[in-house]
Amino acid sequence: MLQVQALVGIIFCSLAYKHQESIKYHISLWMKNFNLIYVHGYLETIQTDPEKYLTYSIIIFIIYITVCILYIYGAYVCNNAAMVGFISVELVRLITLSILVTICLLVLKQNTMDIGLVIGASVVAGFVLLGLFYLWVCAANLPTLINEIEREEHIAKIEKLQQLLLENKNQRFKSNFLHSSFDDHDDDVDRRHLFVITRNFK
Repeated sequence: MLQVQALVGIIFCSLAYKHQESIKYHISLWMKNFNLIYVHGYLETIQTDPEKYLTYSIIIFIIYITVCILYIYGAYVCNNAAMVGFISVELVRLITLSILVTICLLVLKQNTMDIGLVIGASVVAGFVLLGLFYLWVCAANLPTLINEIEREEHIAKIEKLQQLLLENKNQRFKSNFLHSSFDDHDDDVDRRHLFVITRNFK
């Protein structure tokens, strides 16, 4: 799902490359028609050179897809190192998304008199962000779960080895006991033969 979002972003930025003048026009139109006090400076910076920011966006999306694939591979082979990149990048993405959503809600508040719309948008945005953070917590706990499983497997292997060693020790003890019993019996027979007096009949 996240890879699909990144692919959609790459496609959108690739199409926007061909319509840079239209992007500049729409940004200038937004700045004229809306009160964009919180993002006015950023929009002016993007308006001066849209190509640079589109390139940055495509690079970020490619990096994001890469770390997603690494996370999937790490989860498949139970490799925690391959999952760290996605967990870190996803946390940065969620924090950035939270800031952007907050700014958008503030801009909406500045440009509408409908309080119900602002409250509804805030509630929906809050639940969406809460769900995304919950999914991130689940993904971040996977390495911990893998460590616990590996620890349990190691403990089980150690207990199995200890059991095998104990069984081997018991078998050796029984074998030595049997050998010693047979040796004692042979010694007794030898002692009896030593004291046997043979009679010569004439």
